[in-house]
Amino acid sequence: MAGLIDMLINNPTIVKNIAKQAGIDIGDAGSIIGKLAPILMGSAKENLQSDRDSGGLLDQIKDSQFSEMFDKPEETMKRDDLATIGNDILGQLTGSKENSREVAKHVGQETGISTDLIKSILPMLAPLIIGALTKKAAPSINEYQEKPQAQSAGGLESILTSMLDKDKDGSMMDDIMGMAMKNIFKT
Repeated sequence: MAGLIDMLINNPTIVKNIAKQAGIDIGDAGSIIGKLAPILMGSAKENLQSDRDSGGLLDQIKDSQFSEMFDKPEETMKRDDLATIGNDILGQLTGSKENSREVAKHVGQETGISTDLIKSILPMLAPLIIGALTKKAAPSINEYQEKPQAQSAGGLESILTSMLDKDKDGSMMDDIMGMAMKNIFKT
């Protein structure tokens, strides 16, 4: 999971474009992304491991549109439908608007940045999270689609959740906390 989060946090083009779109400085944008990315990645993993996903998140991960959005964040931030796409993904990741609000409130308390500002960044970041998952999962998705026997060995959900569990201990919480701590103390 660390590699996926690093794809977002350490991408200056993503941070710069989110900062520009939100009207904040790059440092604040980086701080917000550093807090939100592990939470949203963790939510993706929980979704894929639970009965909650009716295929919606998997369908989004298979959609090359999100990989393209990840590769071209400047164009992504200019899309008229970004808020709609982002909110649809947040619905898959967090389960409800209320849960998304709680995520924003939590990150606001940790960063000292307005909850309203964080709520406006969530739908910008969500497609990029899916784009990072799509890019990282592309070889596995192709293998899954080409070899039906992969379905009986646990399926695409298994492949994706194993990618999100960095140390393969069956728990993502230590991975999320490790990444969050790494980014909190980053200078």
